[in-house]
Amino acid sequence: MAIFNRIRIGNLKNVKRFFRWPSLRVGILLILLIILFTANGILWYLYYFSNKEAKESKLEEPQKQWEISLNENPVDESKLREEYSLNTEEKKEDMQRQSLTAPDKNTASNQTASGEKKKDVELSSKKDTEGETAELKVTADLNVMSLPVTGKIVTEFSKDTLVYSKTLNQWCAHKGVDIQADLGTPVKAALAGTVVEVKTNDPALGVVVVIDHGNGVKTLYGNLMSDKLVKKGMKVKKGDIIGGVGNTAPYESEDPPHLHFEVIKNNESIDPQQFFKNI
Repeated sequence: MAIFNRIRIGNLKNVKRFFRWPSLRVGILLILLIILFTANGILWYLYYFSNKEAKESKLEEPQKQWEISLNENPVDESKLREEYSLNTEEKKEDMQRQSLTAPDKNTASNQTASGEKKKDVELSSKKDTEGETAELKVTADLNVMSLPVTGKIVTEFSKDTLVYSKTLNQWCAHKGVDIQADLGTPVKAALAGTVVEVKTNDPALGVVVVIDHGNGVKTLYGNLMSDKLVKKGMKVKKGDIIGGVGNTAPYESEDPPHLHFEVIKNNESIDPQQFFKNI
């Protein structure tokens, strides 16, 4: 028993002596530091990835909503046409009648000066008579206008209203009418006159021919197939072939083959369809 007691006492002394060593204290400190740094690293790792997943989920949600809104709410072009239509047919007809009956600037100025002298009155009344005669002649000429090409009107005149353009992908005014016909269908002069302009590559209407009929009236034929049939200064009769239906207009390239036809009076475009009623 005495021997075992000595061994126990000796072991306790050795243990106490062992924990007093500086190297052991340093080792324990290092182990504690390693444990702390490891725990800290694990915490930062978990924090970083949890925040990353949250950010990614926030970025994905608006994108999904945007994609769904595009698929579920397509644009209805017919509704847009009705919504952006600015004038009724009655208002359009009133404006057309006003454009035909509006007096020339020279006539208006002569009427204003008619009260100064008797001679001026006679001159102004004479000019008024001439202006009225010319106006009646213009109206008469337009009323005997012939169709430049036989076909279906696919785009109407819209000076003060908006028409949707598939090519431009926007709403815009349309100064003439588009008459759909087969490619190469002959295009005829609507009235007798003189060819005053031939464009080979107009940036909007491609191949263009303009005919002057006198008294401030011109007709324009766009989107033609070729410019070889007429030349500037050439006299044409009503019904003469001046070209063929083409597909050369950059601004109307998405539309089927057609003739772009305009009627211009005193440098202002008017609706050609009001004269088609008499044909």
